[in-house]
This record gives sequence, structure tokens and C-alpha cells, in this order.
Amino acid sequence: GEIVEVCIKNEKKNYIEATVSSYIKKSKDRIESPCPYYDKCGGCDLLHLSYENQLKFKQDKVNNIIKKYLNKDIKVNDIIKCDNNFNYRNKTTFQVKDNIGFFKKNTHDIIKIDKCLISNERINDAIKYLNELDIKCINQIICRTSLDKLMIVIDTDNLNLNIECLKGIADSIYIKNNGNFILVYGDESIYEVLGEYKYLISPDSFFQVNINTCMKLYSKIKDYVVANKKVLDLYCGTGAIGIFVNDNNEVLGVELNKFAIEDANKNKELNNLKNVDFICGDSAIDIKDFNPNIVIVDPPRSGLSKKTIDNIIKMSPNKIIYVSCDPMTLVRDLNVLSEKYNIDEVTPFDMFPNTMHVECLTILSCKDVIK
Repeated sequence: GEIVEVCIKNEKKNYIEATVSSYIKKSKDRIESPCPYYDKCGGCDLLHLSYENQLKFKQDKVNNIIKKYLNKDIKVNDIIKCDNNFNYRNKTTFQVKDNIGFFKKNTHDIIKIDKCLISNERINDAIKYLNELDIKCINQIICRTSLDKLMIVIDTDNLNLNIECLKGIADSIYIKNNGNFILVYGDESIYEVLGEYKYLISPDSFFQVNINTCMKLYSKIKDYVVANKKVLDLYCGTGAIGIFVNDNNEVLGVELNKFAIEDANKNKELNNLKNVDFICGDSAIDIKDFNPNIVIVDPPRSGLSKKTIDNIIKMSPNKIIYVSCDPMTLVRDLNVLSEKYNIDEVTPFDMFPNTMHVECLTILSCKDVIK
């Protein structure tokens, strides 16, 4: 409902990219952003909308993409909201040059920040101490929180960096040098808890940044995993989903990153599980002699490779549970999978409040004989 003057930046075949140069008429739904860096920082996209309108935007985004690109009557459930749309991020990456902060939109210029509204409060509390470091030799700083613990990872060429200012506020401090992680203070790992399961968080392991919505997503996945089945968990990372849904099932997780698989096996031992196994390999590999009833996929933004889709169809599981962080690659893959599978429903999840990103959970059932 806004009328704007724009400056055209790029003309494509089917659309034009532009930036707003002035507002002639503003929408009644536009609000003042609570973040002082919002017009410069490239982190958040939707802080000019109330949270309810953000949810509506994301719901419409998923509905429109599915309607336009799938051309099928698909059931799209109401978006699952996040209970805390601020301070939800348990991992924040700070860029370092002359200052510590975030990249300015579409540049490598750094916006110095004192507080990030979507980051965990322990991360925000650490910023003033991070500014006491000798940043001339630092490239990047990653802060991770879980439960009441804080881990700080400093990417630097200086192995003798003075970190005394951080020892009172961090539980674990690593130096990252040439891809190697060196523990210089505190605990080797921190831990997260989802439901009845405990997960190890190491310096480079992937874990969902929003525990509140993650718990809702995993619980929904678990609702669709029937007991006494063989479950194949592709792109399993550190084994979070496979472990969460393991009850009375045989689970096999596959992940290309060998360090993630090491963490997955540690998580398996941590939870004393005998019915879960993890192997290091490409998700496109042909899984021999497993014959899954259910396949769970949680790929990166690029979606599933053609070989992965071909292998899933060849295995012919009764059910596919697809977790996607990009609706566009999701619909691309669903178009191929829908030749053999019914798309039962899609549920959007607000995993990343105040940004335009949305997570989707899609349930597919085989059109052929049920195993």
C-alpha cells in the first residue's frame, strides 16, 4: 500500500531491482524500527513491521511461491510463530576490521554495534569485553550460547592473543587459526537440551540458532515418525533430528562433514542410544541394505541434488519429511518428487524472526504400495 520513488539498480528479464529513494505515501502497517542500525545493517529485513504482520508476510510468501511454482492444490498450514522474536539467536558472527560489528547491506563495510536485538543477551553482554581485545589481528568473532554457557571463537593469526578480558564472562574460548580450533580457556564443549535429549555444541558444529522454534519443529517432525520404522536422516549434521525421533525406531544418519559426524557419535553416546548410527558420506550415496520406511532431509539452502532425489525415489520410502530453509529450492525439489509422492502438507515455521527467511516442513507420502 505504499507509494515510493525508486532508483533502479538492475533490470532482469522478468523483474527490476531497485532501492527506495523517497516515500510519497507510507503504509499504515509500517512501524518505527526499534534497532538503531536497521537502515544500515544487513542482518534484519522486517523490523519495520509488527511481529503479527511479519508472520502474515511469511505466510503469504510461502503460499504465493507454492501456488506459482507447484501449480497444485497443496495444504499450507498456519505459520508456527516464535515465542520470543527478540534475543532468540544463540549464535552470532561478528565481523572485525577497524571495528567489531556486522556488514553493511551489500558491502564489506562494517557497522559498529553495541547491541543486537535478535542476539542472546549473554552475547550482547560480551560485546563491550570483545572491544577490549587487540582487534588488529582478528578477522572474525563467533559467540555461541546454550543453557547458561557462552563460547567465544576468535579467528586470528595471533596465537598469543591476550584474552584476559574475556575470562570472566566466557565459559569456553577458542582461537581459530588456519581452520584449526585451539582451546585456550575453559570447557571443551557447551551443551544444549531439546526435550529429553542433550546435545554437544563444539566450535564449528551446526545447530539451529533458535531453540524455541527448533523445539516446535522437531516435535512436529516426531509426530510424523511412526514407531518401529527404519528412519534415514540425510544431511544429519550432528544428529539432532535423528536422535530426537529415535524412539522405538532404527535410525541411520548420513552427513558429509566428518567433524559433524564425530559430534553426532558423541551425542549418540551422551544419550546412551543403541538404535542410532551415523556414517560420514555424501547424501547422494546409495544406502545399501537399509531399506528405510521414512527419509528425513534437512539440506542447505541449495536444496537436494538430483542424485540425492534419484536415490530417495529408488529407495521408495513410504514417507519423506523435508525440512527446508528456502521455499524456492523446496518447490523446485517438490516438483520432481511429486511424480511419485503426494505432497500432504506444508507447515511454515518462524525460525528467524525479523528477517525475511522462513523454515518449512513438508510431508510427502508415496503414491505406491506402503511398506
